[in-house]
Amino acid sequence: MSARRVRAVPWRWYAAAALSVIGLAVSASSASAGMQPGNSYWENVQGGEAPSAFTTNIPYVAWRGEEIRAVKCTEDLLPWLDGVDGKSPLRLKQGNSLDVLVESWSGSNPGPQLESSTVDTFFWSRQLDLPCVRFDMVSSDAGLARVKLVVSDSDHNPIVKHQFLMIWLTLGNVAIDEVGNNDPSGGQPAGSDAAVGDPAGDGNLTAGSADGRIDVHVTGTFPHPLAPGGTFTLPNDWATIAGALATDNNPLDTNPAQQWDIHDGQGQEEGHVSGFCKTGVSPTAPPDAVDNCNGSNSDLGPFSNVFGQGVTAAGPFDPARPATLLANGNLDANDAPMPATRVDVSIAPNSGKAGDISGTGALEPTWKADVYSRDGNGGGSAHNLYAPYYEQFIPATSATDYGVSQASGIDGPAQGNNFVGFLFDGLYKNWQTYSLRSTQGVATQCDNQVGDPRYTPSGDQSVAVYTDEHGEAQVSYKPYAGGFYYDSLPVVLNRNGGCDLQGITTLGTASISAVARYPYQPVDANPVSTGAISKTVTNLFDKSLSYWPKGTGAANNNARIVVAHANDVDGSPYAGEKVCFYIAEQADGFQGYTGQAGPLNAPFWVGGGYARTEQGADICRTLDKNGNAAIEVFNSDPQVINVIANYVCEGLLRSIDVDFSQSGSSGGHVPGAAPQPTSAAGSGTPSASQINTQGAAAGVLSQAVKHKSAKKKARRISVAHIALRGGKRVLLVRVISTHKTEWIKIKVGKRTYRRHVRTNHLVKVANVALPSSGSVKVTLG
Repeated sequence: MSARRVRAVPWRWYAAAALSVIGLAVSASSASAGMQPGNSYWENVQGGEAPSAFTTNIPYVAWRGEEIRAVKCTEDLLPWLDGVDGKSPLRLKQGNSLDVLVESWSGSNPGPQLESSTVDTFFWSRQLDLPCVRFDMVSSDAGLARVKLVVSDSDHNPIVKHQFLMIWLTLGNVAIDEVGNNDPSGGQPAGSDAAVGDPAGDGNLTAGSADGRIDVHVTGTFPHPLAPGGTFTLPNDWATIAGALATDNNPLDTNPAQQWDIHDGQGQEEGHVSGFCKTGVSPTAPPDAVDNCNGSNSDLGPFSNVFGQGVTAAGPFDPARPATLLANGNLDANDAPMPATRVDVSIAPNSGKAGDISGTGALEPTWKADVYSRDGNGGGSAHNLYAPYYEQFIPATSATDYGVSQASGIDGPAQGNNFVGFLFDGLYKNWQTYSLRSTQGVATQCDNQVGDPRYTPSGDQSVAVYTDEHGEAQVSYKPYAGGFYYDSLPVVLNRNGGCDLQGITTLGTASISAVARYPYQPVDANPVSTGAISKTVTNLFDKSLSYWPKGTGAANNNARIVVAHANDVDGSPYAGEKVCFYIAEQADGFQGYTGQAGPLNAPFWVGGGYARTEQGADICRTLDKNGNAAIEVFNSDPQVINVIANYVCEGLLRSIDVDFSQSGSSGGHVPGAAPQPTSAAGSGTPSASQINTQGAAAGVLSQAVKHKSAKKKARRISVAHIALRGGKRVLLVRVISTHKTEWIKIKVGKRTYRRHVRTNHLVKVANVALPSSGSVKVTLG
């Protein structure tokens, strides 16, 4: 289209006060000395100087509906201004004028408009003798504008001309993905803050895993006659656009497009040019890794660049803020200065209908400094932080380094008078979230322990996040956030209030999608939605029994170590929980056990300790920090001994048949391994006959106890040991006999006691004065 004069009047301008600097660290001046004839681009930019972005035409890029503040600083304005001595207002001299023209526009009419009240002049606070002009343009449509700034003298002769490129984008493709270890932003060390909970990236998580990560990438398009098919797409076509449109003020520069190299490459490749980096590197040819090669105390840097500088800043790239230049030496799609896009990420809510277990989990921030760090924790050690920026100003002109008046790019104010505008104002830490919808956990009928209900999910289920300069944003998915819809699961409830989750594979599901929105004001274009990705959260709940050989050889075959294990749905152990054991009366004996257990070639340690024996139980133990407790069962006959465990806090029961007929036999699964279904050995509940023949626990097992006949062997004492109960030493005895009672003799030092005891059960012998140390002798009689 033909050039259009937007405004041409004399202006009265006032200097802006310089504000504080938040951090510029450069190893040499960033002012351009100009390209020298006969040398390559890299020969000219090495040695501590970077080309000035004021002498080239790197485009400003915005979304439809956003204002772009353009800034031009040049000493050529000095002769035409009053007030340069700082004693009077800065303004054009009498008779001089300024024009802002839209020379061409590749989009639909009416094209960009000048916001005339924004035109101003000021001194660049980095060089107080360098005057600058600024103004705002806005467009509700997509396209590329060539905008001309013209300053003329009193005789109407133009004295300063500068051509800006301004691009307004229409939202293009919005892609959503579950980050796995093979994704470009995945693969952080296990256990780090950024470690992925879904290494395969297939949406399947265990409740106790690390958080899942949702990645969203946004592209934008604008019409242009030089584009194949009439439309350019950013960031993909950045290098192509640079090759077609880049210019600078050096007539001998044969490759001005290279000056559009403004960002890192997002990769972990190492290598640094000479100059700034001093730690653990040898100088190499470009590209530069752009990382905190010398270490840093902040995620603002300093970071290296291809000019041998160390720059400290927050994004976005701004030609008026030289410390934002992170050029690595490669011109590619990573250099496109994508404007911050608002992306709303949401979990589809649960319907509330019976059987619906969807809508689980919650969304929380993922920090870019963790994701794009080699240790996954965002630490400031040398070379750890790569692919900055980790923070950006929203809007761009809220940047406070050098002074607010100097910053250019997306302008504000952050909030509109009758529209939302930006949800954040000022320095934004990538990728902070803004809560849009949250849910509160509600108690379910499924108790974790008796009287301690489990809850439905809680936390943010819809959040807004802003993309970075590469068009990327991520959020964390926490699979275990508050709980699950337990009342919709096929749980088994007992009369104690216990809730048995054994054998349930899927705890919950989530359908997650995203919507990219024009971030500032309404425009005549719709938001763009993604498809949905699915999450499946797998249950880790396991309360089970296993048994293992005591060792090799015939003697050790007379014992088995029975291990009770318990962990919750997220894999966390029930440390300290009380477990009581009921051993079939055919057993020769039993005792509590602490030590090694498990497969002989891969043993594990079992701790735990004695717990007060419940009524009817043979022995009780507490679970150790790994959720394990063990007893040792003795038997010399080739038969099967059944063991029942009662997890007292919930009244959940498990049983296992301990096989003494097979040498070195074992059963159940290794504690902490994949949970077994209820039909698997050691994971199922005991049968009615087992309950009725192995004892009773008050309120849990049947009180109508009928005992099996004892073994047809000579009467004997199978257990006799001293235990500590309530701080006192007590004598526990078990007598095997065909009779219901037997007489025993207890010799303590020189004194002998005779007591009548019930047989085939572990009993406490009353009224025996036990010594504070040492042992006693127990015999029949």
